[in-house]
Amino acid sequence: MRYKLTFAVGFATGYTLGAKAGRQRYEQISRVLHGVAENPTVQSAAGMLQAQAGKVVDNARSTLIAKLPIGAGHGRDPYGPGPVPAMNGHGGTTPPH
Repeated sequence: MRYKLTFAVGFATGYTLGAKAGRQRYEQISRVLHGVAENPTVQSAAGMLQAQAGKVVDNARSTLIAKLPIGAGHGRDPYGPGPVPAMNGHGGTTPPH
């Protein structure tokens, strides 16, 4: 439904901007679009869609954070299990003797 609404708005905008029917037709289309935008039913539907989109974003963010190897609250060492090698100027290795 979101894609249909986006298409309809895009089509109406393109037609309005590209119409060669003159100023009267432009004003007529503009009045219709403003009437639709101010319709309480349309505003309610837009509010519900916005709330649903917010929930989807929050769920995606939570899922992504849970899957990250070093997410907040995981307490995991970013270098993996085991000790972190000492840096001695040779990239963490000792030169051969």
